[in-house]
Amino acid sequence: MPSDFSVDISDSSDPSVRLANLHGELDESKLEDLRKALDPVWDDTKVEALIFDMHDLEFINSKGIGFVVSAYTHFAKNKRKFILVDAQEAVMDVVSLVGLTSIIPYYDTLDEAISNL
Repeated sequence: MPSDFSVDISDSSDPSVRLANLHGELDESKLEDLRKALDPVWDDTKVEALIFDMHDLEFINSKGIGFVVSAYTHFAKNKRKFILVDAQEAVMDVVSLVGLTSIIPYYDTLDEAISNL
């Protein structure tokens, strides 16, 4: 059975920063939903930073990790920032295990991420 997943894209107090609030379980069956949700910010050069808020993300598998890496690469090659923030313990275990935090900036809180932009 496909997992429940949703993403809400919102503005931050800074118009050049967008927040992607991830909810539920991110696996290969939900990657297209995530891609579609990110379409408005993917190549919008006015968006200088995208923050993936993972507070409500309960699960991520290797395909989800692969998408996160490709998103980071896409933003970095265009001199834009991609940041991960506030992962639950189970998600953080996976993110840390694959070494994502050594490549992609990670902060415990959204305020901390925004203050480090």
